[in-house]
Amino acid sequence: MISIGIIYSAIVCALAIYIFIISRQQTRLGQHTSLRDTYIKQIVQFLHSEQPAHLRAGSVRSRLALAEAIYVVMSHTYGNDVEQLRTIAEQNKLAGLLLRRTKRSHGAKRAHILMLLSTIPITDEIITKIERYTHSRDKDVRMSALTAILAAKPSVAIQTIASLEFDLSPFDTTRIIALLRRGLLPIAYEPLLASTNRNLRILGLAIVRSFGIEIAEKRLHKIITTEEDISVINETIYTLASMGRPLGHTKIRERLAAMPAHKRKELCRHLTVEGYSLSAVQSLFTERESVYAESLINSYKRALARTSIS
Repeated sequence: MISIGIIYSAIVCALAIYIFIISRQQTRLGQHTSLRDTYIKQIVQFLHSEQPAHLRAGSVRSRLALAEAIYVVMSHTYGNDVEQLRTIAEQNKLAGLLLRRTKRSHGAKRAHILMLLSTIPITDEIITKIERYTHSRDKDVRMSALTAILAAKPSVAIQTIASLEFDLSPFDTTRIIALLRRGLLPIAYEPLLASTNRNLRILGLAIVRSFGIEIAEKRLHKIITTEEDISVINETIYTLASMGRPLGHTKIRERLAAMPAHKRKELCRHLTVEGYSLSAVQSLFTERESVYAESLINSYKRALARTSIS
């Protein structure tokens, strides 16, 4: 029969091993973060100087930290000298490294590596190899793969998005908009809004909403009048609301009346957040919904009053 002392010793030993493993992981994470931050500083210095880029990372761990550093710089700044970053990536053969790591990883790790590829220049051969990940059941993996492809080959962006086998979510469109803001994806919103493809229309609406393109208002009203896809209609109404446009048109009222109760409540809440007056909300919703909106508006006023006092 096993004694209590042996059991106790085994538990203590297991805990010690666990603590050791966690400690090593934290140490490695700290080293990785420190190395990444060092590379970020060096990359920024290259971008602000006229000297040719020359940055060598030795080990696999160092090259991964360098890839993350490039991603951070590209994601948080605009108007970068892409050729400088291209040179650094090619010097360290980052594209090939990331592709190999993608094959050996899964889930969130694979999505993260594909995300890094969106700021690394990649060849048509690599694009072909990562296209299969756009069919992944993991939504983060497929969206990261799509982002990498769009960044590498913007000329086929519309064709690529139109061929997707899944519907773009709000988070997906946000990531594509980020490419537009970085100047990597020159897409005009008009053809997107006129497209018969749902994903392209949704992206067009996201562009209008993100950049506040008020001259698209007539086109948005046309979508509300003629569209059959309820999700696109709702996105269009939200786009108008996000730009603070009037929502009193007859067709919009009809669409609102056809909304399920919970969707109407969500929109009611959205309008109060966007700063619509109580009278504007009352003209669109039932008395009960208007009372709900009034309570929200008053709560925001109380919060602002407390903030100003403090």
